[in-house]
Amino acid sequence: MAQSAASTCEICTGGPGEHYCQQCDQLFCGSCKLSHLRTKSCKNHTFVSGRDINQEETLLCMDHKESFLFYCQDCDTPVCRICSVEKHSRHLMTDLTKSTKKLRSELAKDIELKETTSRQNVNTIEKYTKAYREEVKAVIKTITEEGNSWKKLIDKKVEGFVKLVQDEEQKALHNMSALIKVHRKDFENCQQWQKNIKEMESIADVLLLKKLKKLKVDVDNIELQQVPERSSVSYRNKKPLGTEIDSLFGELQFKEGKALLAKTENQQNTRPQKLQKIYKYACHWCGNEQVVTNEPIESRNGSQGLMMVCTNSNCWSDKSCFHTFIGEA
Repeated sequence: MAQSAASTCEICTGGPGEHYCQQCDQLFCGSCKLSHLRTKSCKNHTFVSGRDINQEETLLCMDHKESFLFYCQDCDTPVCRICSVEKHSRHLMTDLTKSTKKLRSELAKDIELKETTSRQNVNTIEKYTKAYREEVKAVIKTITEEGNSWKKLIDKKVEGFVKLVQDEEQKALHNMSALIKVHRKDFENCQQWQKNIKEMESIADVLLLKKLKKLKVDVDNIELQQVPERSSVSYRNKKPLGTEIDSLFGELQFKEGKALLAKTENQQNTRPQKLQKIYKYACHWCGNEQVVTNEPIESRNGSQGLMMVCTNSNCWSDKSCFHTFIGEA
């Protein structure tokens, strides 16, 4: 069995083993690789070279030295033709290539939706920031003009109002800046994952499946936060009723944005609604129907369904059994 990219060729034992045949599970030097591919039975064999050779990874079944053809849903593992009969005969299995392709497609859609949401969140916050700053400028201008009309008598009051508005502005802008950083990070993560997805296109299915699962964990761990209501500020003029300084000015009103970075109960699950459909299934043995959020999987005989425990207490099957997919609830 091939050990590493630093080993010698397993055919001539003289040259460096720089090329790994995925079908034969052997290392070849450059010359032996060319001879190998000239053989009629081996002309379609695929090779990986250099850093892509991993001694801990194998594309063949360790027990039978055969290629993986199926994916066992019950055991969550790829299996070869012989293992599918000897060890997984009663398990729900799907075609390995189809399973990998489906996972990759779902993951790509999930990333794309999260990227779109995070981009929209950033754009919304930037618009809020611009509108808020315009409001701040307008309020300061109004206060300043009104204060100047009272000249020195009310300069101190004007200064106090302006300072209050500017202090609130700094607090709000700081909060908005923090929000932008959070959502921009989500956006950048999604872009990087999309790039990673594209770079995985040439990887073999069994290796791709493992990488996609790891990437899926990272994607699922991101919970996009909703953009909260923005902060606002306004100023309402009022006509003075006397000579008191306070009565000469209007009333400042601040509408502070909600806790922007705290996760609320309604933000616990931010997966797009279209990915949270409800599916109806019927027990293979008793016909009992139940609804779950898990999508149906195609079995080896072409039928769609899921392996799960029947909720009917009178069903004779007290273990996990196949439930046939009926339709969306």
